[in-house]
Amino acid sequence: MGRPQKEIVLDGSPTRLFAYWLRDLRGSAGFTLEQLARRTGYGRTTVSDAMRGETQPSRPVTLAIVGACGGDVRRWGEYWAQVRRALDPDSPDGPDGVVPPPWDGPAGRTAGVHTEQCPADCARTDPHGWYTESVSTRLRLDTPTPEAWERRIVVATCDGLDRIPVGVSVPRRTGDTTGGHGLDISLVRGGRLADGVPQYESYFERFLVLPEPLRAGTRHVYEVRLRIPPAQPMAPHFVHVPLTRSEHFRLRVGFDRARLPRTVWRLAGVPTAVIYQHDPGTPALRPDERGLVDVEFAAMKVGYGYGLCWLEAGAGG
Repeated sequence: MGRPQKEIVLDGSPTRLFAYWLRDLRGSAGFTLEQLARRTGYGRTTVSDAMRGETQPSRPVTLAIVGACGGDVRRWGEYWAQVRRALDPDSPDGPDGVVPPPWDGPAGRTAGVHTEQCPADCARTDPHGWYTESVSTRLRLDTPTPEAWERRIVVATCDGLDRIPVGVSVPRRTGDTTGGHGLDISLVRGGRLADGVPQYESYFERFLVLPEPLRAGTRHVYEVRLRIPPAQPMAPHFVHVPLTRSEHFRLRVGFDRARLPRTVWRLAGVPTAVIYQHDPGTPALRPDERGLVDVEFAAMKVGYGYGLCWLEAGAGG
């Protein structure tokens, strides 16, 4: 068995992000580099180089990898072309014109502007000025440390919207008494992050500073990467609790296939207390052959939880 590939350090480069998503696709399919090489007909070095993040792989190599992993060849072909254009120094859009294909938008969404907006003399002071059209999250639990990639589409409801709070709650796992407790939040695309006001130990807030103020009715897409620090245990759940209007949420959790959970429960519109119960009494799910659980939610209520919780292998219940 060959050596594992080095971790890709994301620096805003479309080439590195392209390689990251190719690796993600391979990880979802569960193939080693050797298995993928046999399935594509290319050598192991060629397949490995395609996911190294140093240069953009050729279109034939890319589509062979995608097809072998069961990905959407058409969308990946479009993504490949977007990256090629972004690498052109004369491209007007640059990296901002790249939309990775692993993020599937909710069915039935239409493009264009929305009509909801605040009045011109709006003086509200509560969190407002936008609503969340969709959230798409991929949580990896088969990596050395848990990490989540999240793509959000927000719609401005006030002219001049220039920043949006990005808050994430990371509760301590039951029995965890270690001193440190943290979360690494990094922005993949869609603006820049600024520090927020510290709230409490398990809540981490940043502000997304938009590239330019938005007009009411316009969409904005941003993506963040969330990583639990090494050796920090993660509570066995991932839940979206809307604090403002949120229309659609898709969550994909990739469990370690060598250590699948005993049970996975779907949580839809539950009070916060239910999230921490060992058996919440909600529908039970089973990871597929790749170790993946995929759920979607719509028409969510503000202040209630939507997502998954699970009972880990070896845990009492």
